[in-house]
Amino acid sequence: MNDGNESSGINVRSQHYLIARTAGICPHCHSKTCVVALMLPPGHEVLSMNEDDESTCGGSSIRGDTWESVPRHAFLFYVDSLPDQVRCRLQALAPMFRFAVSPTTQGSFWANHCAQCGAIQEDHDLFCEPEGAFLPVSPAAASSIELLLIQEALEVAAAGYAIDPQFIKFEAGS
Repeated sequence: MNDGNESSGINVRSQHYLIARTAGICPHCHSKTCVVALMLPPGHEVLSMNEDDESTCGGSSIRGDTWESVPRHAFLFYVDSLPDQVRCRLQALAPMFRFAVSPTTQGSFWANHCAQCGAIQEDHDLFCEPEGAFLPVSPAAASSIELLLIQEALEVAAAGYAIDPQFIKFEAGS
């Protein structure tokens, strides 16, 4: 299991990033709790596994992985590795954000937890379910999401990637 601070498996990078913060409803105790997420601006890069681009070296095939620029915003979730300075920023905004093992996915990742009951707030519920904290269904719901621009580079390993989140936009200088 990754301890959450290693740089192995980096598959997303950006020259700067955003922290999204809002209140979610805990599905366990039904209390409001603060949740955070990483959002990338247009121009971030994702590692593309080019299976068609193989070369041979000493009789072995080597896949030609490349970094591709993405022209849209994207949320990251199921984050496996996280640099210490990013972790500290996220935990300062949501103290219950920590590395955990999910009973639902049986995997480990950086996750939000309820401030009242301590239960994990599953990334699937936050990012993939309509009306989840980071999947608003209207501009009014999206307006409750605060976006903080962080002018530092970011490199992480993430299994979840939601491109061009509807109703959520960040304009530089706003």
